[in-house]
Amino acid sequence: MSDDTGARTVRPEHLRTPGHSKPCSREEMLARVARFAERVADPGAFPDLKQQQGRRSVSYVVSPGGLGGPAPIQQPHGFHLSISTLAKGIRPTVHSHPYSEVFMPLNARFRVYWGEQLEDSLELEPFDVISVPAGVFRTFENLDAHDGFMVAIFDHGGDPHTGIVVPPAVFERFYKGWNPG
Repeated sequence: MSDDTGARTVRPEHLRTPGHSKPCSREEMLARVARFAERVADPGAFPDLKQQQGRRSVSYVVSPGGLGGPAPIQQPHGFHLSISTLAKGIRPTVHSHPYSEVFMPLNARFRVYWGEQLEDSLELEPFDVISVPAGVFRTFENLDAHDGFMVAIFDHGGDPHTGIVVPPAVFERFYKGWNPG
């Protein structure tokens, strides 16, 4: 922020305070580490995973209390973080959340689709970031020939599986009678 002269406006809430670090042992810090090579897919996360025959997986990395699924980091946070692995052309089922969801591809190009009929789309390169607003239908697909990794950050610290809305045809095909457990 700046005033009419271009000088930065001082925001007292941004000033720093002198202090000391809270203690944290090595063991406590190790309980907050998730190794990419050790991620574990959650085969029960979504009913369409079986149809995609191993061409898509979802691994929760940060999930407070394990509410999203099994995760190595389960301490309280105001968000969930997952990494999906998708073969070329594979998409998650179309859905919306009652909170924003942030996506960042790690190693492949992805096309993100959104809208009632997925009428809008754009391409993301590795490390590009998009924040899809709450209530907007979305899906994405890997455009490259190799397996692509997509980070998803759920802007919600509670159970990320509550309040999800899917189009009627998706509900009939995958979710009618589904018991997520």
